Amino acid sequence: MKAHDPHSVAPPSDEEVERVVAAGPSGAIALAGIATVIVMAIWVAFYFFAFLPRGIIH
Repeated sequence: MKAHDPHSVAPPSDEEVERVVAAGPSGAIALAGIATVIVMAIWVAFYFFAFLPRGIIH
C-alpha cells in the first residue's frame, strides 16, 4: 500500500481522541492572540502617526 492511503492507518482509539480533545485549541487561541496584538499595534501606530500630528480639532 502507499503511504498516503487512508486505509493503511488504523483509526484512533477513544483514549487518543480524548487526549487530543482535553488538550484544547491552544494553537488556535495563540494564533488569535498574536493576530489581535498585531492589529492593535497597527491601530496604535496609525493613531500616533496619523491622528496626533494633525493636532486638536477646534
